[in-house]
Amino acid sequence: MISAKAVKGIIGAITKKLPKNIRTKLKNINKAGICDVCPTKRVSQNSRISLPYYIIRKSGLTLDQLKTYTSGLVIELPFREYERISSINSNNDELDAYIITNIGGETTNPVVAIVTIRKENGYSGSSVQREDLVRLKNEIVVRGWEPVAYNPEKTIKGKKNKGNANWSGHYYYKISGGSQQSFKSHPNKEPQIFTTHKGFMTTEKIITDVMASLVWQMLHTFDIEKCIPGEDALKYKQILEDYLKNTTYLGKSCYESMKKLENIRDGKLISPITQKEISINAFDKETVDGGKDEIVDISHDDAVNKNNIRFCPENNVMLSDYFPGNLFWDTHLGNMQQQSFTVKEYWAEMEERNAKRNSWLAAAAAADTTST
Repeated sequence: MISAKAVKGIIGAITKKLPKNIRTKLKNINKAGICDVCPTKRVSQNSRISLPYYIIRKSGLTLDQLKTYTSGLVIELPFREYERISSINSNNDELDAYIITNIGGETTNPVVAIVTIRKENGYSGSSVQREDLVRLKNEIVVRGWEPVAYNPEKTIKGKKNKGNANWSGHYYYKISGGSQQSFKSHPNKEPQIFTTHKGFMTTEKIITDVMASLVWQMLHTFDIEKCIPGEDALKYKQILEDYLKNTTYLGKSCYESMKKLENIRDGKLISPITQKEISINAFDKETVDGGKDEIVDISHDDAVNKNNIRFCPENNVMLSDYFPGNLFWDTHLGNMQQQSFTVKEYWAEMEERNAKRNSWLAAAAAADTTST
C-alpha cells in the first residue's frame, strides 16, 4: 500500500493545479480554532490543546488515553470541580488523583490541568462565579499559585505550541455580567498559549488522512476538468481511494466510513442535504454560482457542538470531530439545514415531518369532502 508520506506528496501535486483561493481553502484545513482561555491563533491542529473536564468525563476518556496526545493536553478544571476532587472526603479515581497532583505548567508531563472560573454555557449570571472567586483567591494564597503565563525562554525552536514546558501558572478566571465589576486573572492582553479541543488532529498522519478524504471528495466535482485534466483526476481518485480503503479508524476503513455520508452519487459530488451536484467553482467565493448559499465548506456528520471525542484503539489516538469519514464538503445552505443532525438523522427527521404533514393533509381533505 502507498505510504502516508507519498499520499501527502500526491495531495501537494493536486493542490498545485487548483486556483489560489481553493489552495488556500485546503491549506486552512489544518488550522486550529480559537479557544476561550488564552487562545493561540493561526497554528496547526496538532498543537497544545485545552480540554474541558466535563468533556473528558462525558467521553469516558482514561488517563492513559489522554496521555496519547503528546503535543500537550491541558485539562480545564472548573474551580468547583477542583474543590470536589480535592476534598478529604472525595473518592477519586485514577484521573482525578492525577489531576490534583498535576496542576500547572512548566513540566514535561503531556497532561496537566489548570483551575478556571469563567462564564458557563447556558448560564447568564455571574453571582455564583463571584462567590467562587473569593474561595479561589484564598486557595491561590495557600497554594502559592500563579496565573497562567507563556515563558518564551523555555521554548525549544519549532516547539512554541507543543508540550507543557514553556508555559507556567495554575489558574485562569474571567468573570463579568451586567453592571457589576469584571474580574480577570489577565486584566491586560491574554498570553497566547492554548488551542481549542474542537477539530484537533493528534498526529501528522491524521492530518494527511483527513486531507486525503476531502481531496478525494473534491475530485468528484462534476466539472473538475476545469482545473485538472480528466485522465489525471481519474488517476488521483484511484490512488487516494485505494489508500483510504486500506486506512482504518474506529474499526472501519476511511472509504467505508465516507459511504454513509451519501455525498457521492453516480460518481459525482453532491450535497447530501440539498441533493444538488457541487461544482468546483463552489469552492471559491469569487467563482461560485448562486451566491453565498452555494459556497462550499467543510461540514460534519457528527456535529462539532456535540463535543464527542473518541479513542481509536487501532491507532492509539484520540479523535475529535475532525477525522476521516466524519467530514464532507457541503454548501452553506446544506450546512444550515442540517443543523446538528447527522445526515442519516436529518433524513429520518424530514421523513417523519413529511409523514405528519401528509397525514394532516389527508385528514383535512377528508374533512372537506365530508362537509360538502
